[in-house]
Amino acid sequence: MCRIPTWTGFLRVYREPVKISIELFGQLAPLSPRRQTLDLASHAMVAEAARVLGLNPEEIGIITIDGVQSEMEDALEPDCRLCFFPYLSGG
Repeated sequence: MCRIPTWTGFLRVYREPVKISIELFGQLAPLSPRRQTLDLASHAMVAEAARVLGLNPEEIGIITIDGVQSEMEDALEPDCRLCFFPYLSGG
């Protein structure tokens, strides 16, 4: 039997950065621009974007990706619009 070496173990999958449109609302953006664009690794999660922006996850009330309510563990697709909202209060 002829053994053919496979090189898949040596291949490195290169993934280009993904541009994400970010919008921050309320007290989440007191010192940073309300609208930003981030370059993140392909298939990065919302938590990674929050970390890069320096956001405290405990202060984030609602997250939307392209207008759909999302969670910190959701993956970000190329050219999506990610919004962070603070907790809302009132009566």
